[in-house]
Amino acid sequence: MQKLFLFSMLLLVACSAPASPTPTATLVPTPRALASPTLRAPRQPLVVAHRGGAALAPENTLGAFVNALQLGVDMVECDVHLSKDGHVIVMHDTDVARTTDGRGYIADLTLAEIKKLNAAAKFPGGYTAQTVPTLDELLDVVKGKTPIQIEIKVDAKGQRYPNIEQQVVEAVRARGMLDEVIVISFNFPTLTEIKRLEPRIATGALVRADWFSARGNDVARIVHDAIDATGADYFMPNYAPVTEALINAVHARGLKIGVWTVNNPNDMQRLAAWGVDAITTDRPDELKRVLGR
Repeated sequence: MQKLFLFSMLLLVACSAPASPTPTATLVPTPRALASPTLRAPRQPLVVAHRGGAALAPENTLGAFVNALQLGVDMVECDVHLSKDGHVIVMHDTDVARTTDGRGYIADLTLAEIKKLNAAAKFPGGYTAQTVPTLDELLDVVKGKTPIQIEIKVDAKGQRYPNIEQQVVEAVRARGMLDEVIVISFNFPTLTEIKRLEPRIATGALVRADWFSARGNDVARIVHDAIDATGADYFMPNYAPVTEALINAVHARGLKIGVWTVNNPNDMQRLAAWGVDAITTDRPDELKRVLGR
């Protein structure tokens, strides 16, 4: 857990619908309206494909992201780490074992070693072999088609990867995608560093359920502490503790809220009715069905 999280004035974070759907909010300019980073008034939440739609194709593979594009999502989300030789690698875990046929930490493997792995090896039911993509490869696939949330991860020891923020910024700049990207993270110093390096890149503050309980479920403090600590453009909590009052508190600050990872249709319906700006899901096909898109 807007064509830029995300939401139509810029968000944790863009999915255009087929002919004549209810207008959607945009976290970033939508794939069909890349020119403006401004958010529209929310009508429906954006459909954000978590790791490319992890229930539909092997997560964080180019196959998953291409499938998400074919589904017509508003935005995709990915995770990135740094390889031993300094390449930005698209994968959720610090270790390659869960999703590939290899073993070892990404930080201990070179790009050449990582590229030998099959990133579809553990996908249920079988799937065409997929290599582990780099961020450069993924950006080339989605550029001009859909906005992307890039979650910058920490290493196995919980430490930031050296200069990963600079590398992400450079990859985005090189492709002219400043208005198509939201950088998100649970690591707040990562977000402040992104803003220092490139203030034009939108950021989203990710928080887990314990962020709420540690603040006594005080909605004002929940939002204030995350946004004031990071300068983030979007608030992106786990969906479970989210209430309508929290969503209203985020909007009262002129911000957008995107929630993750919502796979149950009843939760999708409830959050959409409350006015959440974006929903990240492993099942973007199901979310589109629930929204009537």
